[in-house]
Amino acid sequence: MRVKTIMDKFGYPWFVAGGWAIDLFLNRETREHEDIEIGIYRKNQMQLYRYFPKQKKYYVDNRSSLGKHERHEWNKEYLRSPIYEAYVEYDGLEIEALLNEKDEDEWVYRLNEKIRLGEEKAILYDERGIPYLCPEIVSLYKATHMRDKDMLDISNASEKMSESQKKWLIDSIEDEKTREKIRTLTSASA
Repeated sequence: MRVKTIMDKFGYPWFVAGGWAIDLFLNRETREHEDIEIGIYRKNQMQLYRYFPKQKKYYVDNRSSLGKHERHEWNKEYLRSPIYEAYVEYDGLEIEALLNEKDEDEWVYRLNEKIRLGEEKAILYDERGIPYLCPEIVSLYKATHMRDKDMLDISNASEKMSESQKKWLIDSIEDEKTREKIRTLTSASA
């Protein structure tokens, strides 16, 4: 995977996120992907900024209530929550860097800080040593969108997820209607 070569010398925690993380978990490509998403911890964003000194960098200001996802040039400013999307143009590849929250040794869900998972469970590695976000966290984010590709990714991931991973996912969904939909989707694949 090309992103591993690009990020190998970063020196701070990073991990593949989104649909590619599901594919790394399953050890197979399940669908075509439009982009590559990685996650880093928010506190390491300036290290990421400096890691790509000559590349164009952007962010999406998620504070807009209009739902617009306009990109702004990232000019060394520290991106505070609720901003969580940064982009780097690297040699013909657009890397979306998702800023994740962390508290000591726990990954923290940016939409509800009460939802946490120990870092050793949140970040997994494939046989090549590529770090990726665990399927239950990826599925939690995907459950907020409920697009066809998100439902496909959750269904595919649930084929291999343990019962404890599925339980964590379902227990972490606050909306009852969404929780029931994901419960049905994950049990149908089990």
